[in-house]
Amino acid sequence: MEINVSIGDKDWRERFFRYLNSFSEPSSLALTEISYELKYTSIKKERTLSCLQDLIDFSPMPHQINAAEKVLFEMGSRAILADEVGLGKTIEAGLIIKELLCRKMVKKVLILVPSSLAGQWQKELWRFTLPSIIHRGKKEWRQSPITIASIDLVKREPFRSEFQKEAFDLLLVDEAHKLSNPKTLNHQFVASLKSSYRIFLTATPVQNKTEDLYHLSQLLHPSLFESKKDFKKLIACDDKGLLKEKMDQLMIRSRRNETDVKWTKRKINVLWIDQLPYEKSLYQAVENEYTRMQKENLHSFSHLALLRQGCSSSISLLKALRGEKHDDFCKSIKVNLNITPDELITAKAQKILEIVKKHQDKVLIFTQYRATQLYLHWFLKQNGISSVLFRGGFKKGKKQWMTDLFRDQAEVMVATEAGSEGLNLQFCHCLIHADLPWNPMKLEQRTGRVHRIGQSNDVNIYYLLNKNTIEERIWRLLKDKMVLFETIVGEHDHLLSGTTEKDLDRYLNDAILHSRSEKEMKLKLDHLESVLKKAHQKILQSDQAVATGTEGFPEKEEF
Repeated sequence: MEINVSIGDKDWRERFFRYLNSFSEPSSLALTEISYELKYTSIKKERTLSCLQDLIDFSPMPHQINAAEKVLFEMGSRAILADEVGLGKTIEAGLIIKELLCRKMVKKVLILVPSSLAGQWQKELWRFTLPSIIHRGKKEWRQSPITIASIDLVKREPFRSEFQKEAFDLLLVDEAHKLSNPKTLNHQFVASLKSSYRIFLTATPVQNKTEDLYHLSQLLHPSLFESKKDFKKLIACDDKGLLKEKMDQLMIRSRRNETDVKWTKRKINVLWIDQLPYEKSLYQAVENEYTRMQKENLHSFSHLALLRQGCSSSISLLKALRGEKHDDFCKSIKVNLNITPDELITAKAQKILEIVKKHQDKVLIFTQYRATQLYLHWFLKQNGISSVLFRGGFKKGKKQWMTDLFRDQAEVMVATEAGSEGLNLQFCHCLIHADLPWNPMKLEQRTGRVHRIGQSNDVNIYYLLNKNTIEERIWRLLKDKMVLFETIVGEHDHLLSGTTEKDLDRYLNDAILHSRSEKEMKLKLDHLESVLKKAHQKILQSDQAVATGTEGFPEKEEF
């Protein structure tokens, strides 16, 4: 005898006892659903957070309390917390953990995070008077009620087997969009863990395709959809009410304009930079050679990358040109490539120095290229400005150290894209984009480091753009087509949450590389505009899209 149990099913008890009397072997799926339904019966009797009276140092925001209550009292403590960047998903998770512990619903909690965020999670839990241990490869974690572990460490042996043997009451995963591909070790490892309750945190639950939600649902509520085919049919059908009902059981997504948070302003400053003579001659030499190769159909994406690096800094471009793979390319460039960093000053570096001195406050600088990062660090030091670096290659202890140094001592942090996730820098009120990533979601992730809950000051945001370069062309086209850079916060994340940086780069690369004229390029971007507007209208008109985020950026075949 087979039984099906869905969340909120009022008749499950009767069917469960009929099931026991049938002496049938239960399916693992049925047992999973029944077990957390049984464990959850008592908590439904009291629908308020008793743990709030234990919080002394801070008061959660209303939308955070509402999210925690919904997860606990309506969703069986299995849910995706998918609030927009900066709305406090970590606080919502802390409320859920605290409440479950207060009610003695859980005894053992595992929190899986990117390694760089382990220390931050431990600090956040202390706000709830929740002690925890960060797993560092030793056995002590077994004695702790709450263990924080790097998913990249424990998903591999010998730790993988150790964690698979444990039975956790609550499993929490941060940056959970990294579980959306069932072929990855991350997904497979989380699927193999035993846990009664599961909470996933991500601001972008749809990374590439709407199917990402299906794969996440299989880790939370495997019976929510009968199959991937069933999920796709539901997405395609006209009955959006049924889809919304399903998604309400799976995910909570609060948006900025739906909360009571009084947001400070974002003061956008777009500064056009004239490159200095050497910078200009180097960039133009590369661009001319690139144009010649285009005409002969010899161009490649790597040469476009050179132009992008040239817009970041001549230092980054020189470093790339000195690589072996560009030997032939360099032979045709009639510019001195042997100039050293200490002989070269860039116009952007000068402007950054001017901004830092003007604000006399903490300043966060983002760049895509490590060579630019190191150069800016060196340049600022030569001018008496203290700065720290933040990049992906640092171990988690060093990342935390750099963050603390920035808060307590240094005037500037120079970060690569690794700093666009997980950092909480509300003490900083000035952000400089030293170069321009082509995916606007990257810009929002960067900005979300400083413009988030807890930010009490207006935030000055600077875009530094080189005149007469590919950077200028991309800026003007994107600004016109997506109304993006004047209204950074808001609607564009709805439009772009359904794509990856690679997808958007591919489309833009094609428009630039393979367009035979400016007119053709404009036509391609006009098409992009129409697709975005169509998606935007669907978002505004559809309650389903607000609830699920599934009508995001179109899949690439629609471009």
